[in-house]
Amino acid sequence: MPDPAAPDPAGPGPGAPAAARRWPFVLGGVGALVVAAVFATVGDGVDVPEANGLRGAVVEHAHTVTWALLAAALLNAARRPGWDRLSQTLAVAGGASYAGFLAAVFVL
Repeated sequence: MPDPAAPDPAGPGPGAPAAARRWPFVLGGVGALVVAAVFATVGDGVDVPEANGLRGAVVEHAHTVTWALLAAALLNAARRPGWDRLSQTLAVAGGASYAGFLAAVFVL
């Protein structure tokens, strides 16, 4: 007979307490925030010497903005009872920022 006090190996599910369901969002949000801080201070290692003007600004900052938006989406989901419209909007904006970054680096 399984021990009812033993942790569930599948992780927190819909029946878990709200605090247990929030930890993955907190950990992901803090991790994304650390990546954004490193990119903002040290840089992301992407160098496109011919990029100037708007393209240069996108190459320089969009990767950091992407991770900051992802951090905001995850931390918002941790603060609320789960993934909601604001979290989704922030995550989609992060995806759009990343798409713009990739286009500026590889296509334009």
